[in-house]
Amino acid sequence: MMKNGIKKSILTSCLLMTMFSTHTWASNDSLVEMTDNELSSIQGQALLSLGFTAPNESNPLQNFGYYKLGLEAKMELNANIRALQLGCGGRNGPDGCDIDIENVSLSGPPDGKLADGTPTWSKGRANTSAVITNPFIEFAIKNPNSASTREIAGFRLSAEEILGYLTAGTRNDIDGNGLSTGGGINTFSGFIKVGETPVNAFTDPTIFGTSDDQSISADVCVRTLFCNNRTATSNINKMTSGHPSYEAPPSNANIFTYNGQRIWGIHVPTQTVSFNFPETIVSGSRMKQLNLVVQDVPIPRIAIGRDSGAINLTLDEAVFTVNTATFFMGANNSQGTYAYCAANYSPGTCSYITDLKANVQVKQNFNLIHNLPISSGGYLALQNTALMWPGVDPNDIAQPGWWLSFKDPLDFGALNPTTGIPMHDVLPQIATFITDYLSNNRITVNELDALGALFGAPLYQGLGDIRLAQDARAVMVLENLLLDGHQKPVSNCFGGLKFC
Repeated sequence: MMKNGIKKSILTSCLLMTMFSTHTWASNDSLVEMTDNELSSIQGQALLSLGFTAPNESNPLQNFGYYKLGLEAKMELNANIRALQLGCGGRNGPDGCDIDIENVSLSGPPDGKLADGTPTWSKGRANTSAVITNPFIEFAIKNPNSASTREIAGFRLSAEEILGYLTAGTRNDIDGNGLSTGGGINTFSGFIKVGETPVNAFTDPTIFGTSDDQSISADVCVRTLFCNNRTATSNINKMTSGHPSYEAPPSNANIFTYNGQRIWGIHVPTQTVSFNFPETIVSGSRMKQLNLVVQDVPIPRIAIGRDSGAINLTLDEAVFTVNTATFFMGANNSQGTYAYCAANYSPGTCSYITDLKANVQVKQNFNLIHNLPISSGGYLALQNTALMWPGVDPNDIAQPGWWLSFKDPLDFGALNPTTGIPMHDVLPQIATFITDYLSNNRITVNELDALGALFGAPLYQGLGDIRLAQDARAVMVLENLLLDGHQKPVSNCFGGLKFC
């Protein structure tokens, strides 16, 4: 029986071969041979296209032959990937990856947004698709003209154009480690050009002048019958609770209160920090954090009034047995209050910190950046050496391993932190700037105020414009701040699922 089955299989195979052979010969008989000139005059479009870019021997990063196989078509794609991990292990170690992104979604771009910037899709995100025009695969061949030494240096998957919306993660939140609990970009290797983006941040309210690194000094003229030149310095020990020299603030309505308790120090309220994030290139391997510096960000004029609080000053030499005073940086009248000083520019009765500029350091975990709108081409590549793929940005040098690149600047919409910027790193710098200013701009205490100080009365005086030097720059750090709805990921699923 088995022999008969084998014979039948052989017979069937021979019949099929005969049929196909007959069909092939018949088809070939119907073809008409064309000359090269006749072929060149024909117009048409192939589904597949082949291309070759010769090596650029003058640039070692482009000294490769690039062979490209493209699909002349438009593709639509809506996809969710639970975990995109590429280049894990090996030289990156057991826990390292070139690219590690959780909860990835690709869809069509949104057609609207909410008041807080959250993107919206009128038909639902899951009903849209990214449009990929002319996708292709390209190989980089080292020594392409030598059969004995040629080798593949890398390949990339790309397209002439991609229009879509890429998100990573499911929640726009932050935990105690500065990470989102809904996943996102854990590790990134590649090239991103971030388009100019408005940033609207704000500082945390704070108390100034009560720590050693915030001490200020000033040249003072205490007028009696003549000018008594002295140096007044912050007495930090008297203002530090728990120190043996500590003295409680006086019972004065202008002393700042916190949680119902009178405290030393000058209250600096929240300040707006708005600037445009310039177009910036972010490129590197296995990056976990966005590290950038924006130079010369102007800080609005900081107003200080008499009810902003007080500091304790001590003279280097007593005047008529008086060597200390409680000092308020505003006039003791209706035009010396913080409300008046902030609403009206009044250097005769108020104090102002003017011309403060900051070099802002941005240290933001990639995990907190969720939305990446795509309006141009990009590619995903793997290479064993640093190289430059044809047609990319001159700064886009793909490094060994997996590499994800976006062609044109990505539009983040806006970066609006929802939490304040701590000022503890900036205040010591401001104290230095104030001391530098007051060393060249002496404070004069008139006879009446000097007499009052003799009997323990506080000093009230607006210092006017404490105008900082043109090259004075504070360093302000924006680190792992929760962003607003512009970075809120929207589900790419039907129903109420966050991810599917």
